[in-house]
Amino acid sequence: MTIDVEDWYTSSLALFNAPPSAYGQCPDESVVPNTRRLLDLLDEYGHNATFFVLGTVAQHYPELVLEIHQRGHEIATHGYSHRLVYQMTPAELEADVTKAVSLTEAITGSKIFGYRAPYFSLTRNATRAFDILLDNGIRYDSSVFPVRRGLYGDPDAPASAYVVHSREKQQLWEFPPSTIRLLRQNLPIAGGGYLRLFPYPFIRWGIRRLNRAGQPAVVYLHPYELDPTDLGTGNMSGIMPSRLTRLTQGLGRRAMEKRLRRLLSEFAFGSIREVFRL
Repeated sequence: MTIDVEDWYTSSLALFNAPPSAYGQCPDESVVPNTRRLLDLLDEYGHNATFFVLGTVAQHYPELVLEIHQRGHEIATHGYSHRLVYQMTPAELEADVTKAVSLTEAITGSKIFGYRAPYFSLTRNATRAFDILLDNGIRYDSSVFPVRRGLYGDPDAPASAYVVHSREKQQLWEFPPSTIRLLRQNLPIAGGGYLRLFPYPFIRWGIRRLNRAGQPAVVYLHPYELDPTDLGTGNMSGIMPSRLTRLTQGLGRRAMEKRLRRLLSEFAFGSIREVFRL
């Protein structure tokens, strides 16, 4: 189970074609109660998770990051500003990752081992980006999504765990979000809007299919997906979300907690480091 800890507006800036100046602002305070709601659900069902924390969340809400850590979950990083990796220069990416890692490690006093790129904006060919991750002590990535979508995707990438980059004696593991092969293409089944909108029996079937093949499912979601109330017309960066964006991002939120409860009751979950024994 993986959680991308961010607020809805910050996570959607790329959808708005926001300029670089829009990134790096203080996330909406709703990220705190929404994340605690997820923490309570995980406690109720006795599961651990990996929380990919956005650097701006760590900067402005350090008590939340410490609480996640103290409640027994793995803390990983989601970068600092939520800018797409391929829209940053190598120097900008290095500064973004280094800042996020140092902020988060200072709060928990523990090493950060995992990284997830904003909007899964990495491919297998991002050699320089992977070198930057290794330079920051990162041991695994969970960003190379083996599908094709507008802002992200590498449809020919492996769909299960593999070493995505090697350098001297260092290896960087890749744990992609889960897909199943259907109609000669990879279909995402276990995260975000796919988790909200696909019929639950289909999601359950897909996860069981992966498990029968000996493959853990990498599920992901965001705290805001449990909150149908935060889709107002706020313009933190002077950018107004369109009605269509608010509609598509809000679909399925009211039923998300019920769906998540079913998932937590029917499957056993752990953090990436626990499940893959890193």
